[in-house]
Amino acid sequence: MARKHMLKLAAATPEVAADKAVATLKSFSKGDWDHPGFSFTRYWWLGEGVREGIAPWVRRKLKPGDDPKFGHAARSEVLLPPSAPGDYASIDFLLQRFDDTLPPFESHAMVQAKITLDDSEPWHVGYERVRAFARDHFAGRFPVVLVAHVPGTAGLEGNGSHVHCIVLSRFLGVNGLGGACHVLCSDRGYAAALSAWQTYADIAEAAA
Repeated sequence: MARKHMLKLAAATPEVAADKAVATLKSFSKGDWDHPGFSFTRYWWLGEGVREGIAPWVRRKLKPGDDPKFGHAARSEVLLPPSAPGDYASIDFLLQRFDDTLPPFESHAMVQAKITLDDSEPWHVGYERVRAFARDHFAGRFPVVLVAHVPGTAGLEGNGSHVHCIVLSRFLGVNGLGGACHVLCSDRGYAAALSAWQTYADIAEAAA
């Protein structure tokens, strides 16, 4: 009797394991060693299991600390294409719709351009420069979440002030989210973003 029970348990184990399998959010980063102050990271889902979604990852950027007063990003906002429905301006709505409607066959999740701010000028000046870049280069077609981390505003010393440009992989238009852009999530996407940012950086340097 015990042997039969063990056989049944063994037979059921693979199914249980399969049910609990989860996909992993993987990343590949082009660091800023070649271009100081600018890094670019691609994120995709690996595996065919349940996906946690990108919402928890994005929310950790919005609230990197545990303190209820000082644990939040210095500034954050959503940038949308001109034809996007206004509902998507809500970060909660945007992330939920993205996660709920990303097809299981689509692995591309998002890209992130992390830009270091010049510590010789007020952080809000650098933020506006990054914002203009993100609107011109990304937000014409994709939803963008901007997150500014400025350790000094929370009385901390960190790795310097910087802005995360989190660009969701899917086109956003009048009818909502569409398919993912594989060019955005590639080396070509990195090269195009770097070139666009260098234009803004050069203008700022010339004006200094």
